[in-house]
Amino acid sequence: MRLQRIAFVFLTLFATATLPVLSISLGESQVLAQTVTGRKAEADRLLKQGREQYQTSQFEAALESWQKALVIYREIKDRQGEGKALGNIGVAYDSLGDYPKAIDFHQQHLKIAREIKDRLGESHSLGNLGNAYDSLGDYPKAIDFHQQSLKIAREIKDRLGESHSLGNLGNAYDSLGDYPKAIDFHQQSLKIAREIKDRLGESQSLNNLGYAFYKQGNLALSESILIQGITVQESLRGKKLRLYRFFYGKNSKLVTSCN
Repeated sequence: MRLQRIAFVFLTLFATATLPVLSISLGESQVLAQTVTGRKAEADRLLKQGREQYQTSQFEAALESWQKALVIYREIKDRQGEGKALGNIGVAYDSLGDYPKAIDFHQQHLKIAREIKDRLGESHSLGNLGNAYDSLGDYPKAIDFHQQSLKIAREIKDRLGESHSLGNLGNAYDSLGDYPKAIDFHQQSLKIAREIKDRLGESQSLNNLGYAFYKQGNLALSESILIQGITVQESLRGKKLRLYRFFYGKNSKLVTSCN
C-alpha cells in the first residue's frame, strides 16, 4: 500500500442555541417556541445525517443535507448552528476538491464563530482553513492557520484539538520538506493522543510519523512506527468510536465529530 499522510478535519454535529426573544403574547410565544424547537430539531437531524453520509464517502449527499440544515438555522436565527453548517459544507467541498469554495465557507464559519465568541468553533474553522490551503499547496498560509488553531486549542484546554493541530502542522512541514520539524510536531501529537487515550488519533499520528521518517530516508524506523500504527488500528476494528473512520487516498483525512 502506498504511504499517505492523514489530515484532521473538524466536523460538527449538534448546535446548542437559545430561542429568540420577541415581544408577543404568552400563547403566541408558546406556539413560536414549539415551531422553532421543531425546526431546530430538523436542522440538527440533517446535520447528523450529513455527517453519517460523509463517513461513507457520500460527499455530495452530505453537502445537500448540510445545505438544507443551513437554510433552517438561518430561518430560526440560530447563529451557532449556522456556523457549524457552514463549516461542514466547507469540509464537503474540500473532499470534493473544490478548495476555493471550501475556503469561502470556512471563512464564513470563522466570522460567525468570532462574532458569537465560539472559541472551539473558531479553532476548528482555522484548522479547516489550514487544511484547504494545504490542499492548494499554499503551505506557509496553511501553517499560519494551523498555528492560530493550535493557540486557541491550548487556551481553551482542548487537548484533542491541540493534538489535531499539531498533526496538521506536521503534515504542512512535511509538504515543505522540513522533515525534522514535521517529525517533532507528529511526536507531540502522538504524545497527547496517548495521554488522552485517543487510540484512533494515536494510529493516525503513528502513520504520519512513519511517513515523515520514510520521506527522511530512515526506512527501518519508519517501518517500525508504521507497524505500531497498524497494530493500533487493527485493535480498533469493530469498536464504536467518538472519532470515526479515516480514508486513504490522494487527500487522506481523519474526520472528527465535535458535539
